[in-house]
Amino acid sequence: MNTRTLFYLLIISIFISGCEVKMGPSQFWDKVFRTQTDSNYYRDKSEDLIQALTAGVEEYEINKVTVMDLVDEEDKSPVLGEYLATRVVEAITKKYFFKEKVFRVAQKGEVTAVMEQLNLKPSYSYNREQIREMGKALKSQALITGRITDLGTNIDVHLTLTDVMSGEVIASATEHLTRTKFAVEMLRHH
Repeated sequence: MNTRTLFYLLIISIFISGCEVKMGPSQFWDKVFRTQTDSNYYRDKSEDLIQALTAGVEEYEINKVTVMDLVDEEDKSPVLGEYLATRVVEAITKKYFFKEKVFRVAQKGEVTAVMEQLNLKPSYSYNREQIREMGKALKSQALITGRITDLGTNIDVHLTLTDVMSGEVIASATEHLTRTKFAVEMLRHH
């Protein structure tokens, strides 16, 4: 084979292998060339967290959960923590994740009012009595708390699902977020 024929075969094989069946841009390339994350990225990460967190909780009698704002290392709730908490609520209420399990979630305003009433601040680690009081006041069987940790190379988001009656951690899950300028700014603002 001469070089010209080999060159044409190479061009044709590259063209054929790069074609898609659908007529539109590939979402694969959007993910590869994305320089910053977007809301779909955080939605997907929240859904991954909830799937991992609720994988083996069918045996527990959980009908209603309370989702607390995620906190940083100083037990303060940054904007990123509030945002991720809303994404977690959105993910846990999606019916297609769970076959027979439907979770109800305490409303954010109700959670804030109960925290003020009990004189509590956002935290990752409540004691057993505080968890029990929140569960009783909000009529929920489980509490989801979370911590966001900036590791320098990425940002770790860790969630725990705690039984309000026993105070025991039922499940926990961690996801790694891309450490973008946007995420770091949201983590720094309280």
